Amino acid sequence: MGLFERIFRIGKSEVNAAVDKLEDPVKLADQVLRELRENYQQAIQGQAEVKAIALQHRAEEQKERAKASEWENKANDLLDMVDTGKLDSAKGHELAEKAAEAYQQSSHRADEFATMANKEDQALDVMSTAIKQLKDKISETENKINLLKSRAKTAAVSEKINKTLSNVDTDGLMSTLDRMDAKVTAQEFRSEAYAEVRDTSLSTEQEINKILKTSTGTSALDAIRAKRLENKPPIIRIN
Repeated sequence: MGLFERIFRIGKSEVNAAVDKLEDPVKLADQVLRELRENYQQAIQGQAEVKAIALQHRAEEQKERAKASEWENKANDLLDMVDTGKLDSAKGHELAEKAAEAYQQSSHRADEFATMANKEDQALDVMSTAIKQLKDKISETENKINLLKSRAKTAAVSEKINKTLSNVDTDGLMSTLDRMDAKVTAQEFRSEAYAEVRDTSLSTEQEINKILKTSTGTSALDAIRAKRLENKPPIIRIN
């Protein structure tokens, strides 16, 4: 492997490590949830706007239907007047024809408004389904994030503890403790050895005195009692 290739791989590894540090799972999950909520709010707003337009078109449809009905009634009234002789036939038919055209135009506009309103209602149905799915997705995401946060916290604490424990040289500490125990034991043995050497180096007189002291020694109270007997005058008995 060439020098530049090794340098490139090391650099790539460091970049990946830096990216991993930047990609905080909890922060990214919260960002996803924020975007979902923003999309939901935009969808709700869009749905409201489409619904308002649909309602407006329905109102325009009803308005044009009312106009068409009014023009139809006028055309019928004009024809009735012609039939009863109250209105000149030519004039009456001319006016009735204009009223019929107005009726037709209003009916056509009403149909157009109805068509648009129907399309908007269909769009609202699709949007309602999508919004419901998005709302369910938000709820699912919230649950996943709560679980992710718990897992991330547990993982962080476990990683910290395990990292600390991994740096502890247990074997080395126990080895050091064993060496200290051995040193103390050796010191105890030396102390006992020095005591034995000291006893063997006593003179004959020292050894005798030591034996007599341990076997016939008197207490301080015995010494006081003996002294009292020496100083006490003899008792004279009179018969």
